[in-house]
Amino acid sequence: METRWQYKRGNNLNKPMEEKLVKLRMTRMGRKKRPFYRIIAIDSRKRRDGMFIERIGHYDPFAKTEETKYVINDEIALKWLMEGAQPSDTIRNIFSQFGIMLKYDMKKRFKREKVGEKYKAIVDAEGNFVRKFTDEEIEKAYQDFLSAKEAKKMKKANAAASGTKLSRKAKAKIEEEKKAATEPKSEESAE
Repeated sequence: METRWQYKRGNNLNKPMEEKLVKLRMTRMGRKKRPFYRIIAIDSRKRRDGMFIERIGHYDPFAKTEETKYVINDEIALKWLMEGAQPSDTIRNIFSQFGIMLKYDMKKRFKREKVGEKYKAIVDAEGNFVRKFTDEEIEKAYQDFLSAKEAKKMKKANAAASGTKLSRKAKAKIEEEKKAATEPKSEESAE
């Protein structure tokens, strides 16, 4: 008859090892009230600041320039995404800002054909799935994304320099001040 202790220890030895679920997330570094985050690939069962598999980059919220705020190795991030690593919501947003999620989305798509009512992925002679986008198309889409991002940044900088971009409340307040400034003058002249 097996005891409870033998059952726990004996049966766990013969079970197949669970597959690791890798997560892409941040780990906190830095001192008190001065955080610095590393973007890492880590086993999902590990704690936040535990041993990680690979470092992908870092995020410094107190960086003096925008270029040094985020430092990310695109190839490593894309490699982990293609292997099935799950990014946290924050990492997904950061990767989207830098076009990494765009590259990933385009690389994982396959050509499909309609068979009956369902779609089936097209397979080449070697049995591999045929990708929907070539590497050149992916790189062109990525460069278009970067140029659009740069144009948006320049437009925002020009608007800030000219001072023309105001909120509706600020515009309404300025209009009220102009009306208030013109109304008392007309009343004083009438008296």
